[in-house]
This record gives sequence, structure tokens and C-alpha cells, in this order.
Amino acid sequence: LWFTLYVCDMTDSLFLDGGDSADFYPLNALKGAQHLHFGVRSIAKQWKDLLSSKPDVRVHSQVLPTEHAASIVLGLKNGQAWQDKGLVVAQCGDTIGSIHEAPVAKDWLVDAASLFEKCGEGLAADLPRLKLSWRLRSLDEEERGAWAQRGVVVHGPMDRIHLGPGALLRDVSLNTEEGDILLGPGAEIMEGSRVRAPFALGENAQLRMGTLVYGPSSVGQGCKVGGEISNVVVHDWSNKAHGGFLGNAVIGEWCNLGAETTCSNLKNTYGEIAEWDEGRQGFHAKGRQFCGLIMGDHSKTAIHTAFPTATVVGSMAQVFGPGAPPRHVPPFSWGHEGNEVLVLEKALSTARKVMARRKQTLTPDQERAIRQLHKERT
Repeated sequence: LWFTLYVCDMTDSLFLDGGDSADFYPLNALKGAQHLHFGVRSIAKQWKDLLSSKPDVRVHSQVLPTEHAASIVLGLKNGQAWQDKGLVVAQCGDTIGSIHEAPVAKDWLVDAASLFEKCGEGLAADLPRLKLSWRLRSLDEEERGAWAQRGVVVHGPMDRIHLGPGALLRDVSLNTEEGDILLGPGAEIMEGSRVRAPFALGENAQLRMGTLVYGPSSVGQGCKVGGEISNVVVHDWSNKAHGGFLGNAVIGEWCNLGAETTCSNLKNTYGEIAEWDEGRQGFHAKGRQFCGLIMGDHSKTAIHTAFPTATVVGSMAQVFGPGAPPRHVPPFSWGHEGNEVLVLEKALSTARKVMARRKQTLTPDQERAIRQLHKERT
């Protein structure tokens, strides 16, 4: 069964639906799909910025805030709706009097794995807004020598590096030949790291010493990331602080990957990957050759966990045990052998402890969503 759960947020009023499509399992089990990251910030936050001057407009949760989509949505008149083959994509006002018919396919988020595929597009689309929101300063070519004296070697244009207040760089290699590198306020790239753009590091997030990053990738607010990542989206407050490889992956919020946790992102045969389909409760090919780990919020792994290609881990799972985990680990799993379910109060206690370390608290809405998800699981 699919869990139609999401945590209420002030930005949800911007959307025509709850973002509860099974296509985004397990990432939207505790919140709507509109709170998933298109680049380094959520779809909801980006639409909120764009629609600040048009409070009567609402959009579908799967419509991405691209330049093309924004131009159509911002151009809607009162009583007008953007439709595609009968689907209301966006509307201005409470009633629909006229229709703007236009295809939405290129601006439509298809499923959970498409978040890593769309990461680069999301970073580029949000860059003008992030420059204001994060108060970013773009570096100048004349600064190249001064940064080199601090051990910061830049391959490519300097003006593609954008730093927020308090961002730290030292003894690192940055390659901007294929895009921009953004560091949010208080973010830090530690010594020995090597980053190939496009890449964004969220507010107060860290790349640990010696981290290797292949873009397009993004790491959200308050995260700590180490090892090697390639085309990965890490949502806010999650940790992969040690060695191990993640490729073509999406990690939810408040996750913690034990040292040397690694995922495969390519079959040995180089063939098409069968991916978990929550709606059909089975594995089905979707045309992808590359797909790594998709992990829901608040899940954890033991050290040396090795995930098979295209593994999906539900929210609130504790993944440990001998051998490789199965390719679908249900929510609230305790280990990956058998069907043992994590005790609800133990899961909530762990979540509170983890969040308290970052001076965050579990809200009543979040707790209700977790309790309902556990009820459905058991």
C-alpha cells in the first residue's frame, strides 16, 4: 500500500495537490513531493520565491520552477489556468475561466530518481534566486592568484564560484569548466577535497577532508559529506561523513550512512535497470542504465553496508546485517533479514536525539506523519 502522508507547511498552499504520488516513494512518505530538492533547494521554496508577487497562483507539485515554467505561470491572468491534455498544471484564482494549453513534459518531475537527473538543471535555474537568498558573492578572475596562495586551485572560470557569508575554502581543487560551484552561508569545503561542477553546498554544510565530488551534485543544509559522490542529491541534515561511494543517488533528510557505506549504480551487464515501483509493488524497468540508492527520511546504515544497484530504502529504517541488503527495504525495517519492524517509540526517540544534535525539534505534524506511517507499516 502507498502511504498518502505529508507534513503540512505554509508553502503547501501554493500547490494544487498534496505531492503524494507513489512515483516519489520513499522520499515523500513524510512530506509532499514539493519539498524535494530541485538542485539544492526544494521545489516549494523556489516557487515561493517566484510567486511572492502573485499570491493567487497555485501550481502542481510536480511542476519544476524552471525558467520556461515560471514564464508561463507568472503570465497567467486571473481566472486562467495552464493545462496539458486536461491536467491543470497551474491556475490563477479560485475559478477557471480560460485555458492556456501548453505541454509540460520538459518541466515535469517524473519520479524519485529523476531528482538526481534534474540536479544540474535545478542548480542553474535557482542560481539567480540563490544569489539573493544566500547573499552570494561571485569571485573575480583577478582573485585567482590570491586564492592559489591559500591552496585553492581553480580550473575554469573564477566567476562561476559563488560564496555565501562565512563560507570557507582551503587547500582544495575546484573545476568550473562544466558549471557553477555554490557555497551557502557558513558552508565549508575542507582540505584535500576535489570538486567538479555543477555543485552546491547548503548553509552550514561540510565537505569533509579529501572528499571527491562529481557534478551535477548537491548537498543540503547542515549536512556532512565525505568519501566520493557522483550525481547525488543529499537533502537537508543528512550525513555521509566517511568513506564510501554514492552515485546517481538521492538521500532524504536526517539520514546517516555509516563509514564505507557504498552503492552500486550500474549493473555488471551494463543493461537496463529494474527499479522498485511502489504503486505496482514490484520491480520494473524505466529505461535507466544508471541508478544508485534512493533513501527515505530518518534512515540509517551500519558501517560497510553495500547496496545493490537501484536499492530503495524506506523512511525510518535501520539497515544492518550480513551480506548485501535486498533491493527494497521497507520503512521502519530493523535490520534487513526478515520482516522485523522497528518499535515506534524507539524510532521517535532516535529521531528526537538526532535532531537535537542540530538544535532542531520534531514538530507535532512530523510526529503525526511518522506515527501514521508506522501504523500503515504494521
